[in-house]
Amino acid sequence: MDTAGRLQTPDYAIVAIYMVVMLLIGWWCGRKIEGSRSYFIGSGKIHFVAVGLSVLATYLSALTMIALPAMAYGEHDWTYTVQLPFLVLTSYIITRFVVPVYRRAGVISVYELFEKRIHVSARLFGSISFLVMSLARMSILLYLTSLAIYTATGLDLAWTIVIMGVVTVLYTAIGGMEAVIYTDVIQAIIFIVGAFVSLFCIVRDIPAAQFLQIANEYHKFRMLAPGLDPTKIVTVWLILETVFQTIRIYGTQQDITQRYATTESIAKANRSVWIGTLSYIPLGYLFYFIGTALFVYYKVHPELPVPAKPDQIYPYFVVTRMHAGLPGLVIGAFLAASMSSISSSMNAVATICVEDFMKRFARVPRSDAYFLFRAKLMTYGWGLLSVLLALTFVKASYAQILWGKLMGLCTNGVLGILVLALLPVRINKWGVVAGVVTGYCALFLMIRADVNFLLWPVVGNLVCFFVALLVSRLLNTAAVSDEAKEEPG
Repeated sequence: MDTAGRLQTPDYAIVAIYMVVMLLIGWWCGRKIEGSRSYFIGSGKIHFVAVGLSVLATYLSALTMIALPAMAYGEHDWTYTVQLPFLVLTSYIITRFVVPVYRRAGVISVYELFEKRIHVSARLFGSISFLVMSLARMSILLYLTSLAIYTATGLDLAWTIVIMGVVTVLYTAIGGMEAVIYTDVIQAIIFIVGAFVSLFCIVRDIPAAQFLQIANEYHKFRMLAPGLDPTKIVTVWLILETVFQTIRIYGTQQDITQRYATTESIAKANRSVWIGTLSYIPLGYLFYFIGTALFVYYKVHPELPVPAKPDQIYPYFVVTRMHAGLPGLVIGAFLAASMSSISSSMNAVATICVEDFMKRFARVPRSDAYFLFRAKLMTYGWGLLSVLLALTFVKASYAQILWGKLMGLCTNGVLGILVLALLPVRINKWGVVAGVVTGYCALFLMIRADVNFLLWPVVGNLVCFFVALLVSRLLNTAAVSDEAKEEPG
């Protein structure tokens, strides 16, 4: 598809200014970094509203802004919207049971809590799972946003991935967590404004009656997918998947949970969680509505060509049907949605590498300056890896589904371990090993049986939890019996 030249000079200027501003924020925040701790969690006194918007920006990535409209535009309609209201349940559980525990434990890496409550093996499993998942996520986001820019400009897709990756790595490595949070705030505002502007441009010339007639005729507001077929995407599995995965994301995912330590108190950390989650719900509906609006628009204008991939439809409309200056704003919004999540992941993986591996297993004492340097080095290294992996996704279709599968593979069992760590009982390390192994055996059996990916985290985490709990109880009981036999008399 030849789309070169659709962006005009004002559009390129807006995108260029956005990139420069991100780099300047990184430089400004970098001047205040005093050590590895401030690099990872800032001053610890960042305003909870800024942190809440940062949580929103991290969760609301290009997978929301580009992939959700693609899902609604395509054959999935609004079936995935049933997931959104359950974020309220997730927020209650996280603020009631998870955030207070993390804050009182005083950990930077959330997986350190796994070691304190269970064993170092649980910490390493959580850390490695997050590193693999983050690499996959950063790569998909780089690819998806670069695809939008390619659609807009015709620039080489590979070079677009590289340039976007380099800019994100630079401001993240230089400015640390404060740069991530403050750029997230700006990025959140940009992609919200961009979404409303583009929606107005899509629907402004379509009468409401005609819009509703076409949407209803093609069932584009269809929310329910009845049935219990384990190989299909149905409503029940969508609800179960979102409950399990969102609790895992807000409870165990370092790029989110790291922000809980950046505010002054537990109460303010909890407020930031509610701001992030409650803001996402209406925005999620907004992006699904944009997908439906795009479907109606191209039905009203059947003479207009459309791209082959659903993931291209939103950026394609932006650059072909919006006036000069507006495409630059929306493309900037695509960049903002993606870069906010990528920068968070980059800082988080650097945190994990330093806290869970370098500091945890250091054989000789090292200065804080040493660890700060290594943290920045890790940011550059993981950024490079994500760029290289992003280049392999060029043939992907429906990025939302691809991401759901990768997330299920990379994080299987982590939620089960979190729940085990929160229980007031002793969990044996071999119980955790047994739980993780059987959880992955269950996952591979589901894949072979063609069970829908929505059920992977549900079954995998339940198996991990119950097997670990059962084996721990058996081993602990056996240990108590052995001790009793050894006691004299």
